[in-house]
Amino acid sequence: MTLNEVTALGSLTVAAVAIAAAVLHLLAGTAAGVLVTVMALLAAAVAAVGCWLVRHAVARALQPVERLRAELVAAADAEPGARVGVPATGDDVERLAGRVNLLLDRLEISAAQRRAFIADASHELRTPLAGLRTRIELALDDPDDGDLADNLEHALDDVERLHRIVEDLFVLARLDSGDLPERRRLDLGALVESEVAGRTSAVPVTVKAESGIMVMGNRSRLARVLMNLLSNAERYAVARIEIQARAVGEEAVVEVHDDGPGIPPDARERVFERFARLDAARSRDKGGSGLGLPLARQIAIAHGGTLYVANGTYGARLVLRLPLAPDPP
Repeated sequence: MTLNEVTALGSLTVAAVAIAAAVLHLLAGTAAGVLVTVMALLAAAVAAVGCWLVRHAVARALQPVERLRAELVAAADAEPGARVGVPATGDDVERLAGRVNLLLDRLEISAAQRRAFIADASHELRTPLAGLRTRIELALDDPDDGDLADNLEHALDDVERLHRIVEDLFVLARLDSGDLPERRRLDLGALVESEVAGRTSAVPVTVKAESGIMVMGNRSRLARVLMNLLSNAERYAVARIEIQARAVGEEAVVEVHDDGPGIPPDARERVFERFARLDAARSRDKGGSGLGLPLARQIAIAHGGTLYVANGTYGARLVLRLPLAPDPP
């Protein structure tokens, strides 16, 4: 209800009270039943007028909201990029329309990212599937071929690559949905040594890990981060890989340093994009799926930490930082 309408309703009420007072004065000697009837009629008249004013004001106030609703319905069937009109009223309706457009922007960006992700994932899955099919067809065409063992070995490589891609996609989907597995206190230095000891690498790996670097984390998820960092280093290292784990202030820091071609400064964020394509020096032709580092960073963020590419005198130096666990009570 506007200020003018409130003023009008108040004036009407005052007038009704004045009339009622005059009637009471004139009918002071009249029976009580007549007075009650007169007052009831006056009250009913005032209530009716008040209700009409309120309904009229509410209907007029809801007109912008109804218009916004109609535009939203139309935007749902329109081409991408459709937005609702933002009235220059300076009130809640203007702010609501602005927030609706902001939400539509985010939904459109999210949908575009999802479409690109599905397209990239389909491409990555298609490559090993095509290779696997070719190997099987060759083996079936000539079972007595002396290259059968070689074909089967390459087929197993394709199956392994498919397995890695599907597993990474599964974990990413769970992270995107906000999945937070159980976390416990664990020694990050001991986990680093355990993961390195359990791998067979073609490149010598040197580990310097402090003991007692306690963090709150999910063991399998953090082990996957370390596995992905090691796999990345092994693909590009020439002669050595160095891993350090230590406590620095309130953080646990793990560095994985290889002596490969390194990562150019302008590509240090792109390597954390899903299915990112860099130059030939760090190509996925070396066996990577394009998901290892993005997955590792997302797990680190889910643990309240970060993963980034740091400066180094040679090769690539990836740094994982996680908050230290508080001391038990």
